[in-house]
Amino acid sequence: MTRNFTGTLPVVAAIAIGLGSVAASGAPSPKVSFSAAQAAAGDKLYAAKCSACHGERLEGGAGPALSGATLTTLSKNTKLTIGDMFTFITQQMPLNEPASLTHDQYVSIMAYILHFNGYKAGAKSLTYAAATNSTTVVQSLK
Repeated sequence: MTRNFTGTLPVVAAIAIGLGSVAASGAPSPKVSFSAAQAAAGDKLYAAKCSACHGERLEGGAGPALSGATLTTLSKNTKLTIGDMFTFITQQMPLNEPASLTHDQYVSIMAYILHFNGYKAGAKSLTYAAATNSTTVVQSLK
């Protein structure tokens, strides 16, 4: 099967240039917290809404990888924060229906992406505001 990656570069560029510049403020990076229940709900939502483009294991495909070395390299080079990534996801995804999910659904998907990348679930649930405002540079901790 041949994949068309022509749409990948603009998405990565938008994240890296358009949103990555927000992180340049040098603000302290607070920890992000999400619950195991949010990550579990996000797993199901990701499978239904995101995996067709970003891969079942967040490895990428028609859309960029959301895990592993690719994510870490992007984040290292652009200082991509959780807030930057979350804002992009909430405004631009799913690709064919941007901004079509509820706040709770977007938060659950973000919790799943973080969990998949090695972030540990905690007692405190992630909120839409906390995800939007997070200055923690996102990376794969695996």
